[in-house]
Amino acid sequence: MTSKKNRTAFYKQPAIIIFTLFIAGFFLVQHFSRQMISDEPLVLTKANPPEIIMYSTQNCPYCYIAKEFFNKHNLPYTEYDIERSEKHMKMFYLLGGRGTPLVIINKEIIHGYDERLMRKAL
Repeated sequence: MTSKKNRTAFYKQPAIIIFTLFIAGFFLVQHFSRQMISDEPLVLTKANPPEIIMYSTQNCPYCYIAKEFFNKHNLPYTEYDIERSEKHMKMFYLLGGRGTPLVIINKEIIHGYDERLMRKAL
């Protein structure tokens, strides 16, 4: 009888551990995303408002950071989730997409999250 209880407890522990790691990872991404975005004021030099398109995936931490950057500076952007749309996946690859996010600011393509390049394109 005790061996049956031990088996039940063993099978429940991995789920708890995985859930805990998922929650910890979520909060770490949020914490580090705030640190990765500089507090330097943003100066729009090319277009006001700028035309921003971002190809992303739902679970991409750098996509999350890019969205936080746009939201922090009140920049309007259009986001396309390439995992949910075959049309946007094809466009992502046509634009030379290798990884997410792929950001287009005023027709300038930026691969990955790079705040310096994003600021320069604005």
